[in-house]
Amino acid sequence: MRFTPLMLLLSALFIATPSFAGAIVDARSSWQPSKCTPPQGLAAKSHDQEEAADSLNERIMQHNQFVAEAQNYMNCVSQEAQADADAASQSIIRSAQAIIQQTQAQVAASSARLQTK
Repeated sequence: MRFTPLMLLLSALFIATPSFAGAIVDARSSWQPSKCTPPQGLAAKSHDQEEAADSLNERIMQHNQFVAEAQNYMNCVSQEAQADADAASQSIIRSAQAIIQQTQAQVAASSARLQTK
């Protein structure tokens, strides 16, 4: 298979493109959500065998609330990541198209110069 300049350009763009939205955390371009709030962890409590049923019920309700908040957080992270990935993809495509159009214009101008001589 022969690599065309377009294939090389697109390959370089996909390899060298960092994340765009959310927040870039370090030099390795790890992505972090910017719109999602993580759930607050539950305070550790002793597991007293003599614990009253009301207290146990309270802990179970708190745990269930934490699980619901954690699920909402994970859904938020997933949605934000997908939106960011879509935006980055569209940005790459637009940039590549602009570069290709610019290069095609340069080729056309060069061809025109050759024909006028």
